[in-house]
Amino acid sequence: MADPHVVPVPGQDPLAGEWEKHRVLRSRKGSKRNDPVQSLVTLTREAHRGIAKAEAAKLISKIADATSMPLGRVRAELIPDSTWKRAGKTLGPQASETTARLNHIFAFAQRIWGNERDAAEWLGAPHTELEGATPFSLLRTESGGRVVEALLGAVEYGFPV
Repeated sequence: MADPHVVPVPGQDPLAGEWEKHRVLRSRKGSKRNDPVQSLVTLTREAHRGIAKAEAAKLISKIADATSMPLGRVRAELIPDSTWKRAGKTLGPQASETTARLNHIFAFAQRIWGNERDAAEWLGAPHTELEGATPFSLLRTESGGRVVEALLGAVEYGFPV
């Protein structure tokens, strides 16, 4: 809503100042690191540019440490061996998106369970709502990631799952 004390300038959008005011106020809020939306925007930018292979390896290692599966198998379940080997220091677009999806879901699970270990264990455990599949195994595709995100949302808000 426009300020009733501001007289619009002919030829100028009367709401432009409102948008600027909200943009400035929003940017002054606390740390952006804790904002899930901002984190998702950052992840999307990183995936578009290509995520560093070393960063992807660290993330996948956290999951593997909490499961009984070997690191190579955990990684291959998300990113095929040929894609991993072919990538230089930076992953390609599809592997970067898969890594960003894992990062987003892992952060979401950590908010719910409160720590990396429990979140990783949940990702690696079969779930009845997923017909016995592990949440982690569905993260290879966008649609699978959405299913896991919806399941986490149900858990977060206390819906029966």
